[in-house]
Amino acid sequence: MTNPISSDWLLVYIRATMGIILLYYGWPKITHFTSNAADFVGMGFRPGWFWGTLIAVVEFFGGIAMLAGLYAELAASLFGFQMIVGAFWKLKIKKPFTDYSYDLQLLALCVVLMALGAGRFSLALFDATIFLRWGVVIAAIIVGAAFAYSSKPSAA
Repeated sequence: MTNPISSDWLLVYIRATMGIILLYYGWPKITHFTSNAADFVGMGFRPGWFWGTLIAVVEFFGGIAMLAGLYAELAASLFGFQMIVGAFWKLKIKKPFTDYSYDLQLLALCVVLMALGAGRFSLALFDATIFLRWGVVIAAIIVGAAFAYSSKPSAA
């Protein structure tokens, strides 16, 4: 019987998957600030330039952090909160489950990285378990829901 794949390699796989996804969605936001800001205004997050830039930075530089294993756990924490807001926002505008289930899947991967860390093959670690306390988790869910439900989409 052979040995199972080590958790360090599984974490590399999760980081690579997340990094590629973050870069894929972050690149257009980084390279097209004006249209990205307009998208956020349309979704009801104002000022669009602020929220669009914040999300672009989290996604693009978070993707680099994930791939490099450079504070990947912190990137997972920030992106995880983004996925909480995104899922609640999609619920608000009555999107079907198939639209927000992707957010929930990415949130789950973020939680895995936060809980287990980025693994041995990382440049620098961040102890994201400080965010995995019941009070913090409940607060993140409440704040994420409040933020999403306070948006005023112009075309939902």
